[in-house]
Amino acid sequence: MILNQIVAVSSNLAIGKNNDLLWHYPEDLKFFKDTTLNKIIIMGRKTFDSILKPRGKPLPNRFHIVISRSEPAAEIDQVRFVKSLKEAYATADMLIKLHNWNEEVFVVGGAEIYHQSLLDCRKLYITRINKNFDGDVYYSVEYKSHFLLDSVRASSVHPELSYEVWISAPHKSL
Repeated sequence: MILNQIVAVSSNLAIGKNNDLLWHYPEDLKFFKDTTLNKIIIMGRKTFDSILKPRGKPLPNRFHIVISRSEPAAEIDQVRFVKSLKEAYATADMLIKLHNWNEEVFVVGGAEIYHQSLLDCRKLYITRINKNFDGDVYYSVEYKSHFLLDSVRASSVHPELSYEVWISAPHKSL
């Protein structure tokens, strides 16, 4: 399994408010879709709820692993509920081995799942919105201590958007 994160952040690292996105850029939504299509995505229950709210169903052509303390009300196709990040990783490994899912797995939120999985990731795909937003959840600045900026691509449509890829920095030996 190759674990990565994908996240959109504002200049002040806000990623959401009231369990919803703070902005709407179709270009960024397309980037998210293109990057995660046919892959396993790991998220917390609130992030899963925010996906279900407007659509009424999970994202197509992705397997959702949802970390939650509570049991799901019903079985949902292409969704597995687990109790911990460790169990999410084991489930992703099983899906890759037994069901031939792509070995690239994405953490897609929320803030606590991003924080807990950060050091397990190889790459971070960060859409940067160069504006400040009033959020109630934020991405951790800690990523800059453990990852190196590998590439940046500016949006051709929105001057305030850029797409960054950060790679895991080699660990320093003592």
